[in-house]
Amino acid sequence: MPSLSVIRLGAVDGLVMTNAFVALAESVSRGERGDTLVICHPSAPFANAGFHQEVEREIDIEYCRAHSIPIVRRVIGGGAIADGPWEQDYFLIASLDSGTASGTLKDYYGRMLEPLALVLKHLGVNAGRQGLNDLAVGGRKISANGAVDIDRARVLTGDILLDLNIEAMSGILKVPDEKFRGKVADSMSKYLTSVREQLGRLPERREVEEMLIDAFAEAYDGHSAGSLTELEGERIGELVHERGGDDWIFERSASGSRMGARRGRIVKIKEGMFLCEYDRKAQKLVRVTMLVDNGIIGEVAISGDFFTVPVGWPLSNLEKRLAGLRLDEGVVLNAVRSVLKEEGVTILGATAEDISATIIEAVAHPVIVPME
Repeated sequence: MPSLSVIRLGAVDGLVMTNAFVALAESVSRGERGDTLVICHPSAPFANAGFHQEVEREIDIEYCRAHSIPIVRRVIGGGAIADGPWEQDYFLIASLDSGTASGTLKDYYGRMLEPLALVLKHLGVNAGRQGLNDLAVGGRKISANGAVDIDRARVLTGDILLDLNIEAMSGILKVPDEKFRGKVADSMSKYLTSVREQLGRLPERREVEEMLIDAFAEAYDGHSAGSLTELEGERIGELVHERGGDDWIFERSASGSRMGARRGRIVKIKEGMFLCEYDRKAQKLVRVTMLVDNGIIGEVAISGDFFTVPVGWPLSNLEKRLAGLRLDEGVVLNAVRSVLKEEGVTILGATAEDISATIIEAVAHPVIVPME
């Protein structure tokens, strides 16, 4: 096994952190670099929304503005979170031809969580696997991880919570009112933990970085110091410019070019025409906003905190196929299955049946609100 290249980016902003691994994955896919580990952490807090989410519905934009917290929409799915200096982040980018990246994502997580658990053990924290891709102590999460394939590279993204900032982590989330926000904060305190809480002290970041490098390098013939190439630096700059504007961040938001409705409501526009929105909790959230005209699907928007493989697959491909179909469970389900099969797409956290059921249930919601 070749040596593992290690790039230390240090403290970076949210846009760089969520796009650097994309540029590196492109290099790995082209064979321009070998397997690479990136070590970094946020220089300041930022709100990090999942690729398929509607940012305005998931993130409290006013809170973020008031506290000078930037909003980033990453290219990977999942839910909205607050990232900040209280964590240590890592990205392992490996060729799909590499033994490190072989097997299914489930197998991959099983292997990749082992070195992370070892790092925590060396620090004095005994953590075990929780669910598919996280590590927890007594049922409280201390390390969250995700994996995604970009071209011919597989990327492990993750963090270890060295400390917690419950105020920011709960504050960035959109909630009905401040009383509810308090409940969210209390809930987070109960299901999250940190190295500092477990040990009673905050470890030196450099110590944690060295442990991570040594642990991941065990699967390789050692490791060597690496750096971004000039072209990779330029590519990161391009991605930051492209994804730092409102067009990218709010692409799927209700106040933009896409339509919107009240959560869990049917708005009657005229006789036989309704604007519907419905949330369905599968393994992950699936949300449908849809215009229905006499039993025919008009424009439809699908969002949620699920993941897609390939990463960044445009949901608009599915939405366009659904437009014009009769609102029939069998018709809708067959269309969803066909699009996913034809385009070679896998959805993690939801199924074709979940998406179809959300569409059908959207028009069956019992509350109807006349259009104002």
